[in-house]
Amino acid sequence: MQLCYLISLLLALPCYSILIVVPLYLYPDTSASAWSNVTTAIASNPQVQWQVIVNPNSGPGTYPPDANYITGLSKLNSYRNVITLGYVATNYTRVPYTTITSQIDVYAKWATYTNANISVGGIFFDEVANTATNAVYTYYQRAADYAYAIVPSRVTPVIFNPGAPTPARLFEYADTIVQYENAFSSYKGQATIDGFQPWFNDQTAIIVYNTPSTADIPALVRTMVQQGIQAVYFGVDCCYNVFSGQLLSLLASAVSAG
Repeated sequence: MQLCYLISLLLALPCYSILIVVPLYLYPDTSASAWSNVTTAIASNPQVQWQVIVNPNSGPGTYPPDANYITGLSKLNSYRNVITLGYVATNYTRVPYTTITSQIDVYAKWATYTNANISVGGIFFDEVANTATNAVYTYYQRAADYAYAIVPSRVTPVIFNPGAPTPARLFEYADTIVQYENAFSSYKGQATIDGFQPWFNDQTAIIVYNTPSTADIPALVRTMVQQGIQAVYFGVDCCYNVFSGQLLSLLASAVSAG
């Protein structure tokens, strides 16, 4: 996988066949205590590559972020197996391009903060339209190009999240596209993956929420690895307000095993 290879060079880590992408939209709380299960899993699995999406206010909010975000971001950035990404909602192209670029500018400015390393390494575009029109293609190409140009990172991952199978042309503009974001009850393993265009599996992420404790995470991840899926997340709730340490540990172990 090209992105995995580039990140492995940047972080000096082995290139496992699948990454973990964490939608860490939850407010960090005092001393980033609400993020502790995530940071514990990261620290306990230094061989795994993690991409962690932060979302202060449906976007970056003001500069600088508040003290709890500064604590949480600097802790995330202290791990060499982590790349943080800033959340940008596009509302299916309804958000004006100038709003998109202004939010990316704020995320890029985080790198200038001198009291702690709160920089982000990439951008996660949410609510991405997956209709095959020139207007959609132009909108997301411009957004991605701006992120690549502005975010000060040696490797700048750009992720699109339509949450559903995506037209081929959008894969030209992003490193990763979330082709499944839905409940565990709707995820059908191999059958779901068969709904993707297989030549783009190495740019595909799968995000599954409402995962029950009975889920066979190692088997599910093994199937993804066999099919060349790039990134994965299994969570316990629909809105990413709860991060189970047990589930994160199980997922990291499954990714390590391949």
